[in-house]
Amino acid sequence: MRIYTAFKRDIILCEISPGTSVSEAELCSRYGTGRTPVREACRRLHEEALLQIIPFRGYFIAPLTIEEYRNLNEAQLVIEPATAALAAERASNEQIKRIETLAEYEYYPGMKTSYSTFLERNYNLHTEIAAASGNRVFEESVANLQVRLMRYFYLVISMDSYGPELVEEHRQLARAIKRRDPELARQRATEHQQRTIERSAKLSLGSMYLQSPTHANGGVVRHASRQSAASRRRTAAAARS
Repeated sequence: MRIYTAFKRDIILCEISPGTSVSEAELCSRYGTGRTPVREACRRLHEEALLQIIPFRGYFIAPLTIEEYRNLNEAQLVIEPATAALAAERASNEQIKRIETLAEYEYYPGMKTSYSTFLERNYNLHTEIAAASGNRVFEESVANLQVRLMRYFYLVISMDSYGPELVEEHRQLARAIKRRDPELARQRATEHQQRTIERSAKLSLGSMYLQSPTHANGGVVRHASRQSAASRRRTAAAARS
């Protein structure tokens, strides 16, 4: 469990770059353990789509791609409004208090530690709402969606300039759940997801290095500022194709 947790955190925080090849020996050395815990951790992370296991080639940190990002957003837009509606009906008073507290966190644009804390609170908020839905399948789905999305927010997409908007949307969603109004909660969650998609599309899609599904150990996704103008043009052209 310790190895799984540590390895998963390193993947989410992009301490190990997306697309990187890792061997069992390297992981044993990194986490100070034997091969059996490493293999079990890799199996679990593969099931969560954070690690790729390719026969005769080894382990690769799952790459970041436009296709996956779009798929995650589409799934989120369907699942999270439903969880919010159920949470408005089923949440306990204690769960509502936790949701309200998580929704109130404000971060300071330009401060890395504040942004990192916001991303963690954002994950906790969405998973707490899913837990309050009382539907275990939704809870597991939302947790996986949010974990996979966090890698994009850490490495590719900066939501810094949208801090006040995000916080206000979180507050409105929390209020709708507290009012025990399922349809309003569904509406607030839908609006929040749609606006997040719109914001991130402006910030990210042109800057992402596309990786072919047949090249699981492709290059690392980088910020647009780290790419040359020619590279950005090639990326944009690939995204349109």
